[in-house]
Amino acid sequence: MFKYIADIIKGIISLAEGLAVTFKYFFVKPYTMQYPDEKADLPTRYRGRLVMPIDPDKNDNRCTACNICVKACPNRSLEVEKIVDETGKPKPKAAKFMYNMATCMFCNLCVESCPFFAIVMSDEYELAAPDKKVFMLDLVAEKYNLQGKKANWWKTKFKEETE
Repeated sequence: MFKYIADIIKGIISLAEGLAVTFKYFFVKPYTMQYPDEKADLPTRYRGRLVMPIDPDKNDNRCTACNICVKACPNRSLEVEKIVDETGKPKPKAAKFMYNMATCMFCNLCVESCPFFAIVMSDEYELAAPDKKVFMLDLVAEKYNLQGKKANWWKTKFKEETE
């Protein structure tokens, strides 16, 4: 009989402790963001999809088609073609920079290995698509204009090399 009453008292105490936690969080401001209306403020180091921004000083991208990023990519998500002149000699400029976002694991190794700061992981995070063909991108043809905090960070990277 005593054990039965002790179990009832333990149950009431447990219920009171659970309700105390519930009431505590009932009066705390929620962390939930109203997603389509509000966008998250992402840190500068966020890894979105790969982009090749246009350098505002050159009005062109900074890629020299050195293929270091291609060698650094563990998934072979990148392919680079050099521009070829009339004599068939390759120039140090990318004609095509194909990026397969479907196989990319956003590891950032390509960005870290690029000595010319030609590629950057953007702030884009809405990357879902109904068709796989959308994930194959030519970054040279895209002419991406980097904006916001990430653009300021990117510009400081290659400004340091000229100083």
